[in-house]
Amino acid sequence: MAIGTKSGAIKIYGAPGVEFTGLHKDTTAVTQIHFLPGQGRLLSLLDDNTIHLWELVVGPHREVGGAKKEGGVCLKQVDNYSLPGRPGIESCSATRVTVLLLLKSCDLLCIGTEGGGVYFLELPHLMLKENQTLLQDQVTQSLPDDYRCGKSLGPVESLQEHPQQPGKILIGYSRGLVVLWDLSARHADQLFLGKQQLESLVWERSGSMFVSSHNDGGYAVWPVTSGNTYTHQPVSSTIPY
Repeated sequence: MAIGTKSGAIKIYGAPGVEFTGLHKDTTAVTQIHFLPGQGRLLSLLDDNTIHLWELVVGPHREVGGAKKEGGVCLKQVDNYSLPGRPGIESCSATRVTVLLLLKSCDLLCIGTEGGGVYFLELPHLMLKENQTLLQDQVTQSLPDDYRCGKSLGPVESLQEHPQQPGKILIGYSRGLVVLWDLSARHADQLFLGKQQLESLVWERSGSMFVSSHNDGGYAVWPVTSGNTYTHQPVSSTIPY
């Protein structure tokens, strides 16, 4: 288990006696932590919008009683990254990170932002794949005119990887639109034209449907079908309370 603190510290607890501590250079709150399974690495997102990569590394050899012994394992920050601001947009809030998704393959980090853009970082080098960047304008162009209405789609609220088809992700925008995006083809497989403010998304295990939750306490079930570009209505919509 990893714990991030308001002062920028990270503590990792494992089996009894296993404990690692790391400290960011700046005293800034840790807002998200993501393990890279099986790699001895983790990612942290700070309140100052920077992403940091940590690694468990073996320290240098030391001499004990004339014999050389391996150094202990410690948690070390090996890299960091900050999204550049978009040209022509004065406020850096457009690239403020709202949500992170680490793909199961652990080689790509998907970053949703307040300005509605989705960026992709190659791991473990934290290199931006500029040719993959998906800006809100690109999504808006493929929407029906009556849905577009000149309004912004809002911040990215949720990113979820398809449980059966790696390389496909759900992107949920605050205004209610959900896009099933194919990373390799750089193409929207399906657009779900929700109209209620979105809070979160979750896949059903088979990948044939997903559930969206909304700010009025309701949730909706959406079908994922091939050959159907636009889905206007969910199969069911419920307000349980």
